[in-house]
Amino acid sequence: MDRAVAGEGRGVISISDEPVAILDTIAARLDTIMARLLRYRAVLFDLDGTLVDSYAALADAVNFARRQHGLDELRESTIREFVGEGIEKLLQRAFDGQVPEGVQSVFERRYDEICCTESRVLADVESTLEKLTALGVEMAVCTNKPSTFSRKILEFLHLAPFFRAIIGPDLTGARKPEARHVLQTLEATACLPVDALFVGDMPIDVRAARNCGIDVAVVATGSSTSEALRASGPDHYLDRFSDLVEIVRDGAEA
Repeated sequence: MDRAVAGEGRGVISISDEPVAILDTIAARLDTIMARLLRYRAVLFDLDGTLVDSYAALADAVNFARRQHGLDELRESTIREFVGEGIEKLLQRAFDGQVPEGVQSVFERRYDEICCTESRVLADVESTLEKLTALGVEMAVCTNKPSTFSRKILEFLHLAPFFRAIIGPDLTGARKPEARHVLQTLEATACLPVDALFVGDMPIDVRAARNCGIDVAVVATGSSTSEALRASGPDHYLDRFSDLVEIVRDGAEA
């Protein structure tokens, strides 16, 4: 007579089952248990300044468009401060509120040419995503950059497989800090707001998370200073991106 090992949900596991099948079943159930023990079961990420440094590519494309209209180039540090609220806002700021006709098309063509090769993964990001994946955390990207550019960059940098979804404003009809953008991204993780954490590098990310009742962590690897980020009132402040693993696991205080 076969003996059986008690199992969760589906009853028992017979020891006469194939060893590989038994191990797979045990591993799946351990993953379920681990997920229940986590403080946050889902993490949503901003893109630019949080996961990836693409400021050089953005500055190049902005200055390319400015040169086409006989304007002097802007310093990358200046353009860096314009980033975070989408391409339209970026260009409005780069052209002092008067964006000539056709500028966005010129910008997007140039950016499409260089966005991958001129972008890099920020420190500790890949190893942290690997650890979160091992913990069973569901992850997605919520960015004000168009989805086509965002996916292209993440695929080139080999980060795309970590995420359930990569959602830009073109897919939601809304952009951060609007709650709809964040909540539609969260849907891809099949988790509730109470079980989710948003990670960003700007006060706009804090506002976006607050607008839909999601906890938020910030990291000063983008265009905002640590002082501005702390003043925005996040739940967690990351000194290093890798600190995220401990926060997701235990919910450590900021």
